[in-house]
Amino acid sequence: MKKIASLVLVLFVLMILSAGAEAEELTIMHSEPPLTMDPANHSAGYTMAVLYPMYETLTMFNEEMEVVPSLATYWEASENGTEWTYQIRKGVKFHDGSELNAEVVKANFERILNPDNGLSTRSRFADVIEKVEVLDDYTVKFNLEKPYPAFHHLTSIHSGAIISPKALKKGNEFLARNAVGTGPYKFVEWVSGERVVMEKNENYWKDNSDSVEKMVFKWSSEKSVRVMALQSGEVDVIFPVPPAYANVIENAPNLKLYEEPSDKTLWLALNTLHEPLDNVKVRQALNYATDREAMIKSLLFGHGTAANSPMGPVSFGYDPETPAYEYNLEKARELLKEAGYEDGFTLPIAVQEAETNIAEALQGMWSDIGVEVEVNRMEYGLWADEVFRAPENNKGYSVIASWAASLVDADGFLTPLFHTDSFAPAGANLGFYSNKKVDSLLDEAARTVNPDKRLELYSEAQRIIQDEAAHVSLYYANSLAGMNQKVKNVWMMSDMLVFRDPVISE
Repeated sequence: MKKIASLVLVLFVLMILSAGAEAEELTIMHSEPPLTMDPANHSAGYTMAVLYPMYETLTMFNEEMEVVPSLATYWEASENGTEWTYQIRKGVKFHDGSELNAEVVKANFERILNPDNGLSTRSRFADVIEKVEVLDDYTVKFNLEKPYPAFHHLTSIHSGAIISPKALKKGNEFLARNAVGTGPYKFVEWVSGERVVMEKNENYWKDNSDSVEKMVFKWSSEKSVRVMALQSGEVDVIFPVPPAYANVIENAPNLKLYEEPSDKTLWLALNTLHEPLDNVKVRQALNYATDREAMIKSLLFGHGTAANSPMGPVSFGYDPETPAYEYNLEKARELLKEAGYEDGFTLPIAVQEAETNIAEALQGMWSDIGVEVEVNRMEYGLWADEVFRAPENNKGYSVIASWAASLVDADGFLTPLFHTDSFAPAGANLGFYSNKKVDSLLDEAARTVNPDKRLELYSEAQRIIQDEAAHVSLYYANSLAGMNQKVKNVWMMSDMLVFRDPVISE
């Protein structure tokens, strides 16, 4: 009898230990897989979310979207804003044991700036940084091409994450498949098509003793699959939550819905190279014929707000007073008549498969003013090939897309989307909108140090862009994540879930 009792006790203890071990693993399911393990060679939010626990930047955004110290403990700009000096944190080691210092920081930025490396984020830094200097073992200075008051924002975006010097020497192919940073989690494996696994960095420079031991990132493009995986307990977190399923998660006793306003702005870039969209009255008519509130209700199930500006509401420079277009079919018809298109016209739109419902909603609305929308549904690769053509090769598509600026500054929104120098394929000005006054305002704001003056300049630029209807700005979609009630210390940053020190509490 004693042997049986002892056996039962052992089994009970093993069950407890097993349950504890499982609780130390956090499983996350995204809608898209990562594209690479190289932080400097992508601009994809889901890739960044996977890399964020393993890599760190000189500065970073906190939950209030303020720039705070990370691998740099202190930074300052010269009076004219062209020199930025950073003090590098001492005693930090990479996951492979090599040490962080100013030379490593310089090597990382020089890798990004070197055109021979062909890194996709190069222009973001090369347009600003002239050279990087090491002043001493733990001090580095960035000499800029021109004043850039948002430079501390630039050193906070994950494209500038600092990679181990040993890993840098192994080359770009190695970095595409492996992550060697200083972050609170270390890379274990990437099984293409299945998962990315990482484990806690026991030598992290901050206390992370309460964080989960292991994280596993999975993915599925199927909305229902993500939701069912969360409901069944297969995964602990899903992102994004399809708006149609938000109530299901919110009302589940063991789950919680995490919802935050985001900078994610959905829009239609109107192709100003071709008739009739070269006529501002036609572009304005389409804006007046758009029922944004109806779209938020039917497409987002209420989880969003109507866009009044061509930029997102979280970023510095957003002007909430920018006049919005009201839904007014009579005004839309009047403008089309004045422009000579009383009988309407055909409008070809290029859209990714996942956003076809937006195109179909516009198709229904704009038929009321005689505009026939031709929906060209494309998988991402083909869509990108078509919409990022140079003006001379452009096929005339207007383009449905979205934007969330990792820079959290108007310069990361308005300049790439509306500056003449940002015409595709160099930038994301997909409608080829061009206005010399707007260009001048954006250029001046980018080099102006005084924040109040910058706000004035960006406000004026927004009003001009909105009045000239370069885009049909649709709505700001809230970020929605679903997770087990026990998951703590996970937060949202500009439409990306951040897993720095996640905890599973009992």
